Amino acid sequence: MYKFAILSNLHQNEDGHEACNGERKAMMQFEYVLPRADIRALVGSYYDTTIPVGFDDVMRAEIANARFVIRGAVRTNMNGKEETFPVGSALLCGPTYKWCSVGFDDDTLIFGAAITPLGWARMLGIPANTLADRTVPFADHVPPECALQIQPIFDATDAASRAAAADTLFAALDDPERRVHDDFLALATRWITDPEPNELEDLLAATDISARQVERLCKHYFGSAPKRLHRKFRALHSANRLTWQELTDWRDIATTAYFDQSHFIREFKHFNGRTPSEFIKGAHLLVRQTLKERLQIAHESPFSLVG
Repeated sequence: MYKFAILSNLHQNEDGHEACNGERKAMMQFEYVLPRADIRALVGSYYDTTIPVGFDDVMRAEIANARFVIRGAVRTNMNGKEETFPVGSALLCGPTYKWCSVGFDDDTLIFGAAITPLGWARMLGIPANTLADRTVPFADHVPPECALQIQPIFDATDAASRAAAADTLFAALDDPERRVHDDFLALATRWITDPEPNELEDLLAATDISARQVERLCKHYFGSAPKRLHRKFRALHSANRLTWQELTDWRDIATTAYFDQSHFIREFKHFNGRTPSEFIKGAHLLVRQTLKERLQIAHESPFSLVG
């Protein structure tokens, strides 16, 4: 278990939006819990997130997650309009391929689980692209007998017990007999989580299946065609490097894979929610600061560190 807090000054109006007066202290308290050994390939990490003072921010593109609103409420516009998820919401968040706005009420507590592509395939058994960029009720996509395992997560009194309840839920959902193209999944995972630049041609050259099959499998496991998948992780790696290497000039990480600087800036913002300059200068509770803490945590899944 790993716990940390992030404190930042936000100038906000009474409705919680940023303003020039009414300074408030915005804090996020994170507690990371390692999933049980038998499901760590399926769930990269658990996180308990407490927001004592509500605020608005952006959330970058990410892998699939399950999120449980234990207290308070969360707002997001991922589905094209602002939606509010109140206390008691159990949400399945598909892999996302764009940034979105997110807001939290005062005294909000969210328990979440980062679902790996293998976990999605074995626990849910539906193509990931059918729920890409969508947030839906978790219970609608699991068998009724497994849905009964959701309530114990809400009944638990601390992060460790919520994680134990989630272990039970995800173990019940796991179906090792579901057909999974393990070789391709492992290959594509290395391709997108490798921090060194890779192109689509590298993936195609490393496999003996056709380009059409590669596209179908990427959509099925990762939620998108390989070109878009590649663009997403390239942008996430760029943001990670800015943070982890404490760079002050984004041109240090703009690789030759981009046509020009405007191409790099456009793609960086599409997936990270800020331009590179804004990302370097701004205080982003959900992205920049939490990335620093991820390096302190033992991860078995490469997606927990990158996505």
